[in-house]
Amino acid sequence: MQLINRKWQKWTGAIGKIKNRCIKKIMRSRRREIFVIVEAGVVHEIINLPSHLHVTVIDYDVESVDEKRLEISPVDGELCFMHKW
Repeated sequence: MQLINRKWQKWTGAIGKIKNRCIKKIMRSRRREIFVIVEAGVVHEIINLPSHLHVTVIDYDVESVDEKRLEISPVDGELCFMHKW
């Protein structure tokens, strides 16, 4: 009985590894393109953005931005304007 249990565990373990490899290959092959539309330095639209992804556009050209809208960049600590999608 122990021999059968060990063989069963090896078999189910092998099946699990194969399943995980298949899932990883499928996920890698599901390439999605995300289009960011910029006009005159302004992002107007982001197309095909999956709901589980978030985009933050960091704009360092802050000369004409109202001071109340300025933030500190999480990337480098510089003053910026951020727009979240």
